[in-house]
Amino acid sequence: MLISNSPVRAQEKVVLSHAVSMSDFIEISLELENKPNDYFHLISIDTISTLTDNGERLTENRDVDNIFRRANTLVRYQIPDKKFKYLHIKGSINYFNAIHDNKSYSDLGVLKNLAKNTNLIDQTIDQKNSGSYFSLLDADAVKKVFPDLKYNQSSKNNQQKFDFQEFDLIYAYNTGTNKAIFAIVNGEIEFGYHTLTLADKSTGIIYKLVQLKRGMTRSEKDQIKISLLLINDRSIKKIPFEFQKVTIKE
Repeated sequence: MLISNSPVRAQEKVVLSHAVSMSDFIEISLELENKPNDYFHLISIDTISTLTDNGERLTENRDVDNIFRRANTLVRYQIPDKKFKYLHIKGSINYFNAIHDNKSYSDLGVLKNLAKNTNLIDQTIDQKNSGSYFSLLDADAVKKVFPDLKYNQSSKNNQQKFDFQEFDLIYAYNTGTNKAIFAIVNGEIEFGYHTLTLADKSTGIIYKLVQLKRGMTRSEKDQIKISLLLINDRSIKKIPFEFQKVTIKE
């Protein structure tokens, strides 16, 4: 159920957008008032502490990833042991604003003009040489990393070799000292109707294989536009918040 809360004190336009009580967890959602809902403006939880009016600190439920989001950021808590009337919520939000000046955004161009199997993050993007890595791959390159990758057919109980050629876009990345890296494809931060994520534990590199469109032609693939967001300390503002006497109706 949605909360009914008494007047709250919020700093820097952080808004408590909802808090819901489910059967086995409490969910709290935070957002920034009047923030544009696009990939140039993202938020995540930096720190958060939630206490009941009895002084019990709520324990986080780890089934929600604390990642940068466009609209709102979430935290879930286990139901506290003792009954309570109010919650006191305090912490800070990471507000990411991508601009060229803080080396957090780069328009790489279209796929046909970009080199494959090489790191596309260079000194023009990250002047501090953070160790970050982003590379567009061909099928042969990812095959070398995962030579024995197989999948189970849904209708048969046997394994088949993976066909990397069926994907429209393959890329790999490692955040290095940056907090996160996002690929923007054709102006979208959420793209593709089918994706596969693979991790190379020996290097820490993440591989993304994406099908963007059924029956995508070679010329369409060539015109795929790629941009990068690098979330780094230079691009983040930490915004504190505090909400008192938040009442949850069950």
